[in-house]
Formats: sequence, C-alpha cells, structure tokens
Amino acid sequence: MTDSPRPSVLVFATGGTIGMHATDAGLAPDPAFPDVLDALVAGICVPLAVDWRINHLQPPIDSANADAETAPKIARAVRARARTQRPRGIVILHGTDTLAYTAARLAFELGDLGIPVVVTGSQLPHGAPGTDAGANLSLAVRAAVRAASTAPVSIAFGGAILPAVRAEKHHTSALGAFRAEVELAPAPAGVPPRLPESVASLAPARVLAFRFTPGVVAEDLRGAVLGRPAGLVLECYGSGNGPMARPGMLGALREVCDAIPVVAVSQCAQGGVDLGRYAVGRELAAAGVIDGSDLTVEAALAKLGFLLDAGYRGAELRALVERNLVGECLGA
Repeated sequence: MTDSPRPSVLVFATGGTIGMHATDAGLAPDPAFPDVLDALVAGICVPLAVDWRINHLQPPIDSANADAETAPKIARAVRARARTQRPRGIVILHGTDTLAYTAARLAFELGDLGIPVVVTGSQLPHGAPGTDAGANLSLAVRAAVRAASTAPVSIAFGGAILPAVRAEKHHTSALGAFRAEVELAPAPAGVPPRLPESVASLAPARVLAFRFTPGVVAEDLRGAVLGRPAGLVLECYGSGNGPMARPGMLGALREVCDAIPVVAVSQCAQGGVDLGRYAVGRELAAAGVIDGSDLTVEAALAKLGFLLDAGYRGAELRALVERNLVGECLGA
C-alpha cells in the first residue's frame, strides 16, 4: 500500500490452519496463501477506508511445533515492523493449537507497544466449506483498528474478543474454540523493563508445566525437571494443594525450588491459588513455591518465561510474578 493519512493495519501471518489447503497427505501450507490473504484483507479493509500491509513469517510455523523462541521471535518481528510502518493496529495470524500460549506471551512482550494487537486464526482452512477464516480475520481487523492504543493484546475468534492473558483453547473443532473464564484484573502495573544484564542473544528460558494427579510420586516431579528447564508451573488441586504426604514429595519439591522458580496455579477454571488457606498449601509456600493467584496455565508459563528472559531472579522475580502486570491475575 502507498503512504496515506488513513489508518492502516499490519497483518502478520505466522502460519496455521488458516493458510493451509487439503492435499493427499493431509492439510499443508498453501503456496497460494499470500495472494489469497491479500484478497481477504483487501475485502475487509477497503470498505473500512483502512490501508493495509501484510508480512509473512518464513517459513510458516506449524503451531504444534511452537517452542520457547516462537512468541519472542514474533514479538521482535512485530516491533521492528511497527517502528517502520506505524500501523493503527496489528493482526497476527497463528495456528490454534498453541495460539493461547503465544497470545499470552505477546501480552507481556508487546504490553508497552502502544498499538492494539489482536491474534486470530481459524479452525478450517481458508478455502474449506464453511470456513471461519474470513469471519475471524474481519473481526480481528476491525478490533485492531478501533481499539485504544493502550488496549491489551486480545484474541479474536468465533465472534468473540477475548483478553489474551485470560484465554484458553477449550474445544478441538468448534468454531468458538476459545474462552476466557474471567475478565482482566483491574489496575495493572504494566510490564517491567528488561534488565541490563539480560542478553537478547541468549536462548530463551524454557518453562514447563507439571500437573499433580493422584498417581504422582516424588520421582515424577524430579523427572519433570531432568531436561533442566528454567522454571516450572505447578498445576495444583483446588486453592493450591498437592500430595505432600506422599513419601519424598516435599523433599523433591524443595530440591526443585532451590534450583528453579516454581509457580503454583490451580487446575480449576475459576478461582485461584491461596497458599495460606490450607496447611498443605503452606507447606508448598515454605518449600519456596510462588503463589500464582488466578493465573491460567498459559498466562503463568508466559509470565514466568517473560520475566526470566527479562533478567529477573530471586525476590524481584517472585514479587513480579505475584503482581498484576497486564490484567493477568488479581495480584498481591
């Protein structure tokens, strides 16, 4: 598009089902998708009197293969293009498998961008009968160009606009595949600055999740960190309970907390962790576990990874995890 005083939207395509087509080997990236996407975006933007630019991440990402570098890489690319193109809004296309994880991380990575960012995708390829590609893309573009510059990163999907740090994928095939059980927490403090000692060239922090279930033993917890992750999100029962009476479990948890930060979240869709409520929860806190309040698993992984990559450790890290930064949790 040519320079114009009209508002513009940057559409950043990273891959996913929306850009695929059927082949004899199953769904695969459609080589014609760049032209298809340009036509789709034009059909949305021309009636809105909005200019557009489209960028494609090469090679496109199968979102099931997303790793610790995926969301930071997307964030860096978006920041670079936002500086030069100065759009009114940004739309990011992403595969649905890990869309909620990436969107949650982008909420921290791009929380100070000053440009509305909306993440979307589709359950069906762009050319499939009954596809949701056009509807989701249209919703995302309209939301991105109409939102306030301070609007938090959101997800546009199935007719709904959802806060990225509260959303999860809850259905494998329904067009309304995403939901947010709770609203954004009020009065966010904002994202903290990256510390000078953090080095952008270093590999991003890998943060994993471990879920308590009735069959878990201490060696399972130890085994969860054998790959040396930089942090762990502990999915607890209820308000922050776990099988601490299991032989060796408390000792194993202390070992893990001594090595890496561990954040507790609840397996329940609503409510949150309160490590002071039960004696078992107090044992977790005494072992060094950080109270994750009502963070979703996706937001907890995103927040812990972001803070570690920004250089925070120890007491500073704990304080920031427990603080509401972008509406992700009720906070301390």
